[in-house]
Amino acid sequence: MMRRTFLFTFILLNSLIAQIGYVEVSNPIYNYLDRMQSLHIIDNYNSFEIPKTRKEITKHLKELMVVRDRLNSIDVKTLNDFLIEFNFDLSFSTESYFSLFNDTTNTPLFNQKEKFLYYYTDSSKFNTFVNFVGSGEYLYSINNKKSENSNATLLTFGGEIRGTIYNNFGYFARATNGLQFGNSELASFKNNLRYNYKYNSDHDSSKFFDETIGYLSAEFDYIKFKIGRDRVNIGYGYSKIIMDNYFPPMDYISMQINYSIFNFSFLHGKLFGNESIVSNPNNGGKRIIDDKYIAYHRLGINFSRHLQFGIGETIIYANRNMDLSYLNPFNFYKSAEHANMDRDNSMLFVDFKNNSLKGLTIFGTILIDDVDFTKFGTDWYGNKFIYDFGVSYEPFPNYFPLTLGLQYLRIDPYVYAHRLEDNNYTSMNIGVGPNIQPNSESYFFDVKYKPHYRIELGISYQYIKHGANEVNDKGKVLTNYGGDILVGHRKWDSDDVVFLNGIEEITNHFIFTAKYEPIKNYILTLKTDILKRDKVNIIKANMIIANLIFSIRI
Repeated sequence: MMRRTFLFTFILLNSLIAQIGYVEVSNPIYNYLDRMQSLHIIDNYNSFEIPKTRKEITKHLKELMVVRDRLNSIDVKTLNDFLIEFNFDLSFSTESYFSLFNDTTNTPLFNQKEKFLYYYTDSSKFNTFVNFVGSGEYLYSINNKKSENSNATLLTFGGEIRGTIYNNFGYFARATNGLQFGNSELASFKNNLRYNYKYNSDHDSSKFFDETIGYLSAEFDYIKFKIGRDRVNIGYGYSKIIMDNYFPPMDYISMQINYSIFNFSFLHGKLFGNESIVSNPNNGGKRIIDDKYIAYHRLGINFSRHLQFGIGETIIYANRNMDLSYLNPFNFYKSAEHANMDRDNSMLFVDFKNNSLKGLTIFGTILIDDVDFTKFGTDWYGNKFIYDFGVSYEPFPNYFPLTLGLQYLRIDPYVYAHRLEDNNYTSMNIGVGPNIQPNSESYFFDVKYKPHYRIELGISYQYIKHGANEVNDKGKVLTNYGGDILVGHRKWDSDDVVFLNGIEEITNHFIFTAKYEPIKNYILTLKTDILKRDKVNIIKANMIIANLIFSIRI
């Protein structure tokens, strides 16, 4: 028996991997792999950039299969769940999959298999997997400031398809539609509705919304390519300073190279610039959206668990066609910006991660938006930095999964903003980075705990102190303290700024999350936000928002 087990493991570890494509940023596999790396169970995992390809995820799952005896009982059962989900990626097998249309075993729909409407596999030549996705969501808000309660209901449904062709090419597409009932202001607390065009252009009491993502990808031994639309996270910790979850999904092209301890990433994406309406007596007006693009590249070196290091750049440019200077992955963007007559918004960053002590991970990123070394150490507005540092700690790895996290973020005045309004670090006026304005500092603490392999509990607290601009009743900026991502430095503004000067705004945000998956692919989530915002001792918001979600994938 032991010999057969060893032989099976050997064959599995050395088999080719058929699935091409990416695992969505919301998949819990990423938190799990973060923990496994922190505990020195897996190596060479780069959490700075997600999503990862299914090949990368599968490689780490194979590592974990060999050393599962080093995991506590809950982590082992969690691993077993992921082995069900990635069964075909691991071994070309669909033994742990259930198809509603072609399953002949009379297995009930309420089983513990990975569920699909339909799947077809043909070794490594072609495979496809089709799912129905849907969710029902109920929000209830207690607004202590207005002494009123409100509620909203969201129903979302759609489908997705993914697959692989000839072991090197992958495809993915998902389209969903939704309907909102109840209080629209409360529903807009959800990020995906805040920027959804169909939702915000519908003025009925019941509102519709939709979203679509999709891409084509190609993957070879050391290099991969992608073109399409989905969500990207770039940065460490809860608040990711390069790309976070708040702005809309992005259309982009990307390339990644991974060889030994070296990795290189490139991305060029389309953002949404300023919006205007050109009036027309015949059709009521024409909507104009300025062209706007972002480019990003990073070179990373994984020396060892003692040091993962990266250096990279981003650049925003607008009001012209795609620029070949920034479509070149290996160009130095800051110099290219100078060659392009200094019309764009470039930023340079360095990042690091240390995991020398088992269970303890230290990370940090320093971003330079702009700097003049002759004025370094002065209050000159043009020296703009972000300082991002954090730790995570696993105190009881041998008994149960518990993760403690802490992150400090300082964003100098005018960071992300730009003297040319079109070049600010936004899409649809929503920051591409964290949901924190410039001239702010943030302290974030969270606890993640799994009492059961199908139950996840989390509690977090974020404190934000912000120096806001002084504005009049119409929103016009009277005094610019560098506290608004949409307002860069103007000719008449002071050249000297002091961090956190301005109109003081304090945000206290508690979040409690409980997630339960009683049946594979059926998830019940309860999320409660307690949010309080004060502006110069005046309460602007004091809310409790309870959010109950039931999501299904079959």
